[in-house]
This record gives sequence, structure tokens and C-alpha cells, in this order.
Amino acid sequence: MMQELFDELGYKFQNDSLLYRALTHKSASSDNNERLEFLGDAVLNLYVSEKLFNSYPSINEGKLSLFKSNIVSRENLNLVAKKINLHQHVVIGKGEKLQGNSILGNSLEALIAAIFLDSDYECTLKVLDTLFKKDFLELEEDTELKDPKSSLQEYIQKKYKSLPHYRTKESAGPDGNVRFHALCTVDEASLSCEGSGRTRKRAELDAANNMLEILDNYDSTA
Repeated sequence: MMQELFDELGYKFQNDSLLYRALTHKSASSDNNERLEFLGDAVLNLYVSEKLFNSYPSINEGKLSLFKSNIVSRENLNLVAKKINLHQHVVIGKGEKLQGNSILGNSLEALIAAIFLDSDYECTLKVLDTLFKKDFLELEEDTELKDPKSSLQEYIQKKYKSLPHYRTKESAGPDGNVRFHALCTVDEASLSCEGSGRTRKRAELDAANNMLEILDNYDSTA
């Protein structure tokens, strides 16, 4: 039966005692998963924060926090736990139940910590990518999360049957760090704007985002 769980996780434990502790609720034993839950919560939050930060460079802190809170919410963790049939493996005490509470989600966090302790962070990331693949796919389908360059290109193609143009250059700041500056132009609308960033990509994203704001004002006054 545990093999089914290993298949869902894409991971097989080396230390069985870690696995069983992760699946044991405090109502069933003093050797339970509460401490593992604490660690798993931290590992999961780091994973989600890092993935959101790297995947969506143009999204502000407020939206990133909102997306993270949705992914790591007890409701969503319970759903992920049910998807891998964790309820078939969690050990609870007499009179305790798995419905209407956060036991499954908490046990999932404990399981994440157990995998982390049984292996390393890189292995844990692979498991987390498997567990939360659907959550991030749903975010990618959200039109608000399209990067500004993609959104701008779609807009210009639809309205002007053309494409925006970018010219990027780099310069050294007073501290010696390189900065990139991108000029975005939409010839058909006779518009141009600049953006900057630590990399060429971030500079162009910033310029595209600024152009979208200009076009929004341009359209509203046209």
C-alpha cells in the first residue's frame, strides 16, 4: 500500500521511521508529526516563494503574496493530500476524524519535511514540483500573469498587425554594477518608452510594462 504513495510522490524513503512519524497524528502517539509539520511548512513556503519569484519577474509583491497564500492554504493542502490518497496512510487516534479539519494538510507538510530530512533540498524540490504542478499550471493560464512582453505583443498584433520593437544597451552604475536600459517603440502609434533592470530581460519586461500603461491611457483618451 505504501508503494502507491511512493508512486504518487515519485520518491521512496530510505528511513522508514521518518515516514511513519510524518504520517502519525498527535492523537495516535507521542511520537507524532507536529515537529515535522513545523519544518515542512518552512520548506514548502520557501519552495513556493522561490518558484513564484523566479517564474513571474514582473508581478509585484502584493500579488506574489496572494498567489502564495492560495497555494499554501490549508484548503489547498488538504486537496493536494487527498489527490495522493494520503488519507489512506495517516494514523489518527480513536475518536479523531480526518474530515472538516486540517489534519491532512498538516500531514502533507510533515511528509514534505520527512522527505527533506531523508534526502536533500534538490530531491524535495522534484517531489514538490510533482505535487503542485497543477497549481502552477493554473497560474500560468491566468491572463494577469502573462509577462508584459507577451501581453504587449498580442495587443500590438491584434490592433496594428505589427510588433513592438526593443533596443537595449548596458551601462555601468557608480557602484560598478551593470544596468540594462531598454527602449520599446510602437511605430504605428508613434509611442516609445524606456525600462531598466539588472538584466536585459528585466529591462525589456519593464519597458513593455510601461508601454502597456501608456497604451491604456492612450486608448482611454483616443
